[in-house]
Amino acid sequence: MKRKIFFSAFVLFLASFFASCLVKANCFDDDTTKVFDSGNKRIIVTENFNKQRVEVEVYELQDGNETDAYEKIFVGHYRDGKVREQRSSLVSIDIPSPLPRRRLRSFDPHYAGFGMGFAGFADKGELADIPFKAGSSPEIYLNFFEKALPLSRHYKWAIVTGAGIRWTRYHLKGNYYFEEIEQKTVITTASADWKFQKSKLGITTLNVPLLLEWQSRNNNLFFSAGAVCSFKTASSSRYFYTDASGKHQKGKAGSDLALRPVTMDVLAQIGSRDFGVFAKYSPVSIFEKNKGPELYPLSFGAMIHF
Repeated sequence: MKRKIFFSAFVLFLASFFASCLVKANCFDDDTTKVFDSGNKRIIVTENFNKQRVEVEVYELQDGNETDAYEKIFVGHYRDGKVREQRSSLVSIDIPSPLPRRRLRSFDPHYAGFGMGFAGFADKGELADIPFKAGSSPEIYLNFFEKALPLSRHYKWAIVTGAGIRWTRYHLKGNYYFEEIEQKTVITTASADWKFQKSKLGITTLNVPLLLEWQSRNNNLFFSAGAVCSFKTASSSRYFYTDASGKHQKGKAGSDLALRPVTMDVLAQIGSRDFGVFAKYSPVSIFEKNKGPELYPLSFGAMIHF
């Protein structure tokens, strides 16, 4: 009696062991089913005597840290000299879920970070009438928030949004400065008694992007492009000079300056890992219509992403 109980338990143990091996590893290999692992692919070949056909299934490993994260990407049947195939779609669109998903959590967006660039204007509108100092208009970025909404499991695409602050300082050459007169912004020439030093137009904005980003599977490369909505939070026109008595002076020629409270920029950036370069252009003039020069911002720079 004891021998029968022991023999039955041993048979059940062997059956459960081989069944688990068939699912999780390639240790099962008999005349009807063979399992092969190659890289991140698992291939299972089964000879189905009941249906008189040979079945081939191909699985792809989605996360290298998990042993059971295989997803079926191909099924093939062979019978009587005929082959039938079925492939899963290589591009799949997933609706983001509020619940965490391991396969999509690895996407690392590239918006938050610190950056610097050079600000200027596109060669259109009234640029020729403004004495800007080339290469002397800095732009500083501090993007403090980012959020990615992944779009695909197999390829790393995502919608990226966030928030950041931008400080821009446009410097004029010569003895000119921006001034607000009767709710209009004009270029004013400094007094002949002043020994003019410099003048600048400062603009601070809060920025909210909506970008489409792609990145390689190993995160070595990324590219993103889209629109950035900018809300003006502060602005001023300031100038610095030495008066006739030799005393250093500074003045403020306006704060609102008829600048648009909301503008829209087109942003494109490319980079590797945590470093990228960008180009930004606004199809909207920074001043309200008929209240200032027609100028379209254009800037280039580099970002270190958090």
